[in-house]
Amino acid sequence: MKVGIVGLPQVGKTTIFNLLTQGRVDTSAWGGGGREAHVGIAHVPDWHVDRLAKVVKPKKATYATVEYVDLPGLSVGEGRASLEGQSREMTSYLNSLKNIDTLLHVVRGFEDPNIPHVQGTVDPSRDIALFELEMIFSDLAIVEKRLERLAKDLKKMKSPELELENEVLERYRAALESERPLRELELTPEEEKRVRGFTFLSAKPILLVVNVGDEDAPKIANVVEEFGLQKEAAMRNVAITAVCGRIESEIAALAPEDARMFMDDLGISGSALDRIIRHSYDLLGVFSFYTAGEPEVRAWTIPRNTTAVQAARVIHSDIEKGFIKAEVVSFEDMVKLGSFQAAKGKGVMRLEGKEYRVREGDVILFRFNV
Repeated sequence: MKVGIVGLPQVGKTTIFNLLTQGRVDTSAWGGGGREAHVGIAHVPDWHVDRLAKVVKPKKATYATVEYVDLPGLSVGEGRASLEGQSREMTSYLNSLKNIDTLLHVVRGFEDPNIPHVQGTVDPSRDIALFELEMIFSDLAIVEKRLERLAKDLKKMKSPELELENEVLERYRAALESERPLRELELTPEEEKRVRGFTFLSAKPILLVVNVGDEDAPKIANVVEEFGLQKEAAMRNVAITAVCGRIESEIAALAPEDARMFMDDLGISGSALDRIIRHSYDLLGVFSFYTAGEPEVRAWTIPRNTTAVQAARVIHSDIEKGFIKAEVVSFEDMVKLGSFQAAKGKGVMRLEGKEYRVREGDVILFRFNV
């Protein structure tokens, strides 16, 4: 899973990037004129892996990972955005988001006279709308260009595929001209297939992360109400959470016992990484299944409704090609019994075929021919 961290300048994007990836990137990097994205990996906290490792006692335990890409702040002015003084690079900036699975939009919720807000005042709802508008502009340009080409192609040759694509893009244009992001529209599977290759920015799921000040740390759980984001929270494929970047960065550097004590004192439930990962998984509709044996216990991330043979491909294409059966044990039974052999002896191991829909928490051993 690849997540793009975006937002206006001076909102704490790089602080949150460091918090998620345990990185040490200079938080003033963008202010010095740097334009290269920061890339880091976060290991997904997973108590299922911890429990399985205690029981199975593998040589190693491997957590699922998320790749985070921290992009330069996007300055907004005169109705259009620009890359912190580099407006000619706007196209490049937006293109860098094309291969991102979901967006993490950091929104400033803290006051600090030493770090002026680029818009003059702290207003999360306004900042969300400004960034959304830039994605809408980008998508509209793509839609209009493609519709021009389709009009020419349809004059030469009528085809059901092109006509359906044209119909979907006309709906897209109407939505974008009304300043509606494409993630609000629902498409049939066939309609999605016709526009899948475009990867429109405003169609991507988006996690809004309000970076609050120290004094607002106890309000993290009620961020929607505290910052008046009810409208945004009701939008399709949008989730909202909050982080106190400065304090939670300091807490993350403490020993686990000390960290829990400070979080309890502040009324913060779960780490910033836990909150952000949970919302990201929910937005993308993904979950983890597990493999467990003496060499390794490992979490694998897959979309909901993934079949057994598709899950096998996530591990290795050879397993998919030579798939025979999947031995499936529930997480609870594996923790109780400790091995596939013991589960088989108790009659709780199931043999499933290619079309079995993998469930969250399944522990699977794939049988295959090479």
